[in-house]
Amino acid sequence: MADAEIEDMRKRMTHAAQMDAISRREGKPAMHKLKMLPEVVSLLNRNQYVNSLVDPEINLLEAVKFFLEPLDDGSLPAYNIQRDLMTSLAKLPINKEALVASGIGKVIVFYTRSKRPEAGIKRMAERLLAEWTRPILQRSDDYSKRVYQEAEFDPRYVTQSLKFG
Repeated sequence: MADAEIEDMRKRMTHAAQMDAISRREGKPAMHKLKMLPEVVSLLNRNQYVNSLVDPEINLLEAVKFFLEPLDDGSLPAYNIQRDLMTSLAKLPINKEALVASGIGKVIVFYTRSKRPEAGIKRMAERLLAEWTRPILQRSDDYSKRVYQEAEFDPRYVTQSLKFG
């Protein structure tokens, strides 16, 4: 039941993204994604569907990527879409396979590097990126376990280099 509902939502989200692209090309307002947003956020926030939501086979995250991608004319999606979807993404246990299958990481990297998103959105994207890359790079988020490189300090070397430098 859950997989069928999520698959249906993925198809509808993809269609809404395509309809918005067509509307923008025709000079009309792109409202399809905005109208679907409450329904999408409601589905993403359901705890009982968490494993199906991030399943690379169903690939709902790809449809979320379509919602977050800049439009053909280069404009960003509505602020509400950015904020609500990134908030929902932060709650999901997204693994490496889901990231690779959906390609959503590329859009999040775009939000971290671009100057166009608002500061709050950019911070959310940076947090998501840090959370997703930490397991891939095998880094801990526990700063007490962090390993620091130590260097020896020899004051004689500094004074010698100042005299001869």
